[in-house]
Amino acid sequence: MSLVLAAIFLSEFYLAQSTNTTAPQRPNIIILFADNLGYTDLSSLGGPSGRTPNIDSLGKDGITFRHWNSAAHLCSASRATLLTGKYAVRTGVYPRVFANDAAFGLSPFEVNIANYLKQEGYATSLVGKWHLGHRAPYLPTKQGFDEWLGIPYHMSGGSLDHHICSYDGDESWWLPLYENGNIVQQPVRVEELAKRYAMRASSFIETHVAQEKPFFLYLAFSHVHQLCAPKAGNEQESCQWHGGNNGKNATFGDAVKEMDWIAGEVLQALDASGAANDTLVLFTSDNGPWLAEQSCSGSRGPWEGRWLADNVDQTCTACPHDHVPDPTQNRPRRCRLSETKPGVFQASAYVDGVHCGQDVGLGSVWEANLRMPAFARFPGMIQPNTETKAVVSTLDVFPTLLSILNLSLPPGLDGVDISPVLFGREDEYNHSRVLYFWRDGFSEGPLPAPFGRMDVAAVKIGHLKAWFWTKSAHYNDDPEVYHDPPLLFNIEDDPAEAYPLNPDDYQEFVFSVIKLVKHHKKTIEWTAPLALEKDPSFRPCADPNNHCRTSEREEGESVAKVE
Repeated sequence: MSLVLAAIFLSEFYLAQSTNTTAPQRPNIIILFADNLGYTDLSSLGGPSGRTPNIDSLGKDGITFRHWNSAAHLCSASRATLLTGKYAVRTGVYPRVFANDAAFGLSPFEVNIANYLKQEGYATSLVGKWHLGHRAPYLPTKQGFDEWLGIPYHMSGGSLDHHICSYDGDESWWLPLYENGNIVQQPVRVEELAKRYAMRASSFIETHVAQEKPFFLYLAFSHVHQLCAPKAGNEQESCQWHGGNNGKNATFGDAVKEMDWIAGEVLQALDASGAANDTLVLFTSDNGPWLAEQSCSGSRGPWEGRWLADNVDQTCTACPHDHVPDPTQNRPRRCRLSETKPGVFQASAYVDGVHCGQDVGLGSVWEANLRMPAFARFPGMIQPNTETKAVVSTLDVFPTLLSILNLSLPPGLDGVDISPVLFGREDEYNHSRVLYFWRDGFSEGPLPAPFGRMDVAAVKIGHLKAWFWTKSAHYNDDPEVYHDPPLLFNIEDDPAEAYPLNPDDYQEFVFSVIKLVKHHKKTIEWTAPLALEKDPSFRPCADPNNHCRTSEREEGESVAKVE
């Protein structure tokens, strides 16, 4: 049997398998999902000592994944892959994220973790960031969640009282806080947000443990995504947020610590309820750091993407969000706010970017945006203080949970059951499974500029990674480069992706991976790009007569209903 057919056969075989490990009949499930957190931003994985004791405890009491992969290059798509177990091109969550004026969201007809578990009698709750559509048909409460408290998209999606976005011309694009289908605070008070998240998640646990009802809690942190570029002030000094100092002027480290504090409150509530031994807790991140944001974002760690840095034009500059290159002779990396006209001096409008070859995090498929921090804890089921180098993916969460619950898998999933890895039977896992990494940002294709098309840029089989198209993150000026034969790296021996392997030494692998990509693309039944269509009238607005602002809602007071 050829390597191509073997890989396809093994992927389908393992997809259909279920674990024989005896778990509680209906264990509780908690997914803790960070926003743009780098692998080495956690203390136990190389970050500053003492920064994340609560999240790190999950690895001490469970398993640490050394090769967990994000399944998509951007936030909305990554969240869709977590919930559905499918590549985002199958669900239409592409090419960009859902903006604050997006027309659509994740289709409520998609089978996802929440609606599947709800049918099985689980109480379901989302606390935190959704980012899969904020209009009424696409809200979490229409997608299987009994309740939701959180923001509809990323933290840079709207203004705050002390932080007006550069793009918010009439100062009405306030970042809202939702409860179920209602806007309860606009703009959200970020100094209260962490406490709100912790209290809601803890209360949900306590309530359903007392009712002896199994629960699924999806805690999607708003941390550590940076705020929008402000109209006034230094972008690099006002991009992060936390509960202190009225939410202002936090460092990236402050945001990480606050995220860890929320996790600690939730884990403490779980312990106090007596349900810890009956609960699977998973922590990971949607994507890696937005490296062009520099001090506003996390670390790329050893995943440098060095080949790109060595092969991209040195004049190419990657700018922070909401900025565009505007170089001068004395300041070649200068970037200006995109809302500021060239030649009009405004000191706060200018920051320095980075070389495009260093922008290999969020928005790309270089390792800094693929290799996610990940832990799982399940007392009595997962051996404490263990780790694995098995190549797994966010795609695998849905099928793995269903396998643990001995439930049948819906058809068409791309993820596989990784319970053998979780439960100490790694020899049963298919280490030859194939992961495909899609992205947009191409110069040609049916989508409008700068998206071009969605295409498979890279593939992983085990620790070998094959690049078909190389490019830096997002829509920087470096052109995409096609590689024939594919550019090969052993990412276990060369995590920096600095030293390409000689394709002549891997001829069978190269031949096979080309065939696998062709086969994979043929399986895609293209869904319309749901994230493209926008309309300003779709921006969340609690009170149009008050510039879309609202005060804190008192109990019993009317709220703004989402239409």
